[in-house]
Amino acid sequence: MKAVLFAKPSKRLPGKHLMDFCAEPMIKRIFRTLESTGLFERVIILSKYDNLGIEGCRVEKDESKGTLINSLVDSIKILEEFIAVGGDMPLLDADIIENLVGHYHGRPVAAANSDGLIEPLFAIYNASIFADLLEFSKKNRKISPFVEERFELVRMDPEQSAKLANVNTLEELNNARLQAGCLNLNRQ
Repeated sequence: MKAVLFAKPSKRLPGKHLMDFCAEPMIKRIFRTLESTGLFERVIILSKYDNLGIEGCRVEKDESKGTLINSLVDSIKILEEFIAVGGDMPLLDADIIENLVGHYHGRPVAAANSDGLIEPLFAIYNASIFADLLEFSKKNRKISPFVEERFELVRMDPEQSAKLANVNTLEELNNARLQAGCLNLNRQ
């Protein structure tokens, strides 16, 4: 199975994927975490940035048009099976990744936070849903309703849910740095 990190420019926190997180770009930390599990034959950053070059990381340009759902459809068409991960989840660790992968037995799975929020960017997609997702994407821009209906949901406890936190503001970035034990909270 492959791992795909999704990265698109942020309006709320421009350049967030490259911001310092414990002495390296945030997205590189997530890439390394995925790679270190040994669960994936390849880890890819799928980027909508014009140029997102990160030393030591495989970065491919996301040529899809539209929203995340379109990126996922194209990725299924090309890769057939992969774990999708948000490029702004720097607190992910091997335990939570292994938990999700351990629940995968050929049927798509997605994490659900302890508060019930579904994480379409911490989920395993495969070709079994391609036709239905393609059809769904023609009428819908949001992936969550499809995931809720078609995926096995893996309920995360509060500690695991905290590791799925997305970084969308400088305050969230600093909170994540604090949780990770980064020493310098003022670096961007």
